Amino acid sequence: MIQVQTSIHDRFSVEFKINFADKEQQHRLFKMNSWIFVPNSLNINASTYSKEQFYRDVKSNIRLKTPRFTLQQLADAEATTVRYLNTAVQNYVVAPSAACLQDLEFHIKMYVAIYKSAVRDETKALQLVKESAFNPEKWKAHLVAMRRVVRHYREIMRKNPEDSSDSASIFQYGDEYMSHLTELYAVRLLRTSVNLSVREIEEIRQDIRALIKEEHQYKIDHEYAHFSVGNIEESRDMFRHQHILKKYIESALYLKSDSQPDGAAAQEITLSFAAGFAMLVSMLIALPFQKYLGQYPELIFIILIVAYMFKDRIKEYARKRFAHRLKSRFFDLKNKVCFRGKEVVNIKEGMDFIDDKKTPEEVLQSRGRSDLENRIPLEQIILYRKQVEIDNESLDQRYEYRYDGINDITRLHLQQFSWKMDDPEANVSMLDSGGEIQTTKIPRVYYLHVVLQCVAGDMIEYHCFRLMMCRDGIMECVEI
Repeated sequence: MIQVQTSIHDRFSVEFKINFADKEQQHRLFKMNSWIFVPNSLNINASTYSKEQFYRDVKSNIRLKTPRFTLQQLADAEATTVRYLNTAVQNYVVAPSAACLQDLEFHIKMYVAIYKSAVRDETKALQLVKESAFNPEKWKAHLVAMRRVVRHYREIMRKNPEDSSDSASIFQYGDEYMSHLTELYAVRLLRTSVNLSVREIEEIRQDIRALIKEEHQYKIDHEYAHFSVGNIEESRDMFRHQHILKKYIESALYLKSDSQPDGAAAQEITLSFAAGFAMLVSMLIALPFQKYLGQYPELIFIILIVAYMFKDRIKEYARKRFAHRLKSRFFDLKNKVCFRGKEVVNIKEGMDFIDDKKTPEEVLQSRGRSDLENRIPLEQIILYRKQVEIDNESLDQRYEYRYDGINDITRLHLQQFSWKMDDPEANVSMLDSGGEIQTTKIPRVYYLHVVLQCVAGDMIEYHCFRLMMCRDGIMECVEI
């Protein structure tokens, strides 16, 4: 199964989150083909936009999907996260080795990452409930669960040997980030509660405020970074510090990849054949003349030069012909993705400019051009191919938590696409109702269409997204 989500990440980049999940087989192969339709006026084509530029503008991160737990499940003293973290601490206490420390660090990160996912999703769900469906017991249970999950972590942290500075600092990183998350989502709940006027809301507000004050004071007592009202510099440093903590905690789920060219050996062998073929042709040209014109060294010298010229051109022609055939069989890059020292995912990527004739009819239909658009060449088409092979068996052996799939988070940066765009607004003059000329500023926008083809076994799905952007950045990204 393949699931696709998209969102605008910032002014000039759009993010595609693709979830690959299928545990029915030990090895599972997924394919993702993306056709990006770019207006010709942006001057993005094979001569102005190379493969190297494309891969610089495409950023991919592979990560395990965060295991799904509810806050109530995490608040249980016998929760999976609590048991795994307790076991990791005990193992480290008994045998404080580098391997045990690494295992402990992994489970600390997982505990906090799972808490973050649960508290984020459930806080968002409470915020979206209408006032008519307000349930005070759910809000109270949510706050109780947040406190319990944090308390379980801090109780386990106290079991860690005091003389172990390495494990103590790791626990503190997790503790600081959990405190930050608790305060952050409590503040969001408090902001939502301001718009509610139900009878029980004041008691809940007081509980939320108490939780925020507890965590804020906890940070001060333990000398953790915290936001300060009116202190811009300190808050700026705090914001950066929290971003680093976030990356550190989520690194447990991100998979390390090693990228290298695909088909490098085949390419070298093919080019050697091209050189050998060119040499053979030059020899066939030169040898007969040497046999019959041996007494004319000047002529032989000229013939050898001509043969070498033919050899050079034949070699280049053969290289291009063979390289074209290789391109259809191999990708540009292959990535070996490892988790805890073992290769678990193999990813291949390829990018080319193609025309309408090489684009499947289903893709052109998904693009949905009008009759007028089909009558003139308006677009360049970038084909971005990706093949993902997941070794489920290796993942199961190295991942204790519930495996829900792998997320491929691909971010496409489009700032280069905006360089040839005109001003974001255009002046348009028209007559108003009184017959006077009225000048109005009209937004000048460009549309990029992205068609994704998802292939998993016999299942094929298509998703089409339209990006509306101007020279100031991306304005809208919708699935059509």
